[in-house]
Formats: sequence, C-alpha cells, structure tokens
Amino acid sequence: MAVELQQVLFAIILALAYLAIFATVANVELGTGYTAGPRDEPPRGLSKFCARLKRAYENHNETLPWFIGAVLAVHLAGKADATALLAGWTYLGARVLYLPAYVAGIPWLRSIIWGVATTAIFVIVFRALI
Repeated sequence: MAVELQQVLFAIILALAYLAIFATVANVELGTGYTAGPRDEPPRGLSKFCARLKRAYENHNETLPWFIGAVLAVHLAGKADATALLAGWTYLGARVLYLPAYVAGIPWLRSIIWGVATTAIFVIVFRALI
C-alpha cells in the first residue's frame, strides 16, 4: 500500500482514538445509564476536561475530510513526492499533539498546532495541483 494511503488510515485510527478517549471519559461522567440509553434528554453538563475532549474530537473530524481529499488527490495525480509525504506526516504529528494541547488549555498552543496541521493539508493540495 502506498505510504500516503497509509497516512489516511493512520488519520482515521487517530480519529477513533480521539473518540475512544472522549467516550470513555463521557461514560464515566454521565454514567452508562445515560450513554447506553436513547438520549432523549440532553445530558447534564460535561466537565471542562470532557468538553475539551469532545471539541478536540469534533475539530479532528472537521479537518479529516480535507486531509483525506488532499491525500487522495495527490495519490491519484501520481504526485505523492517527498514533500507531500512529509506534509502528511506533519499533519498526523500535529493532530497527535492537538489533543493534549487542547485538553491542557495552553493559550495559543492549540491554535498554532491547528495551523501547522492545516498548512500541511494546503501543501498536499498544492503538490497535487502542480
């Protein structure tokens, strides 16, 4: 399998890891009676920690389609060169760092990491276009 397609799979695995971490904490906070039920009523408030996990998961899911689309475009165009592959690894590394940075609530760090990951997507798109 091409390395760039492996990067897509790693990004999906990372999304599943984000979900598993959030779901585990939410299950503890809300109780399995709520999380296993029909959820007809909104949940009681989540802790700041759990809410940050949820937002980090949602943010990863917002960038994931862009990454997948960019990687598929560069792959199908036959332009998955060293620059595109480095950008793919950069995206993945940044997304790994994003979760702890978001949960820790360190001002600006989360935004900088997001910017690095998003820039990596732009690089892949650019490589596919040229």
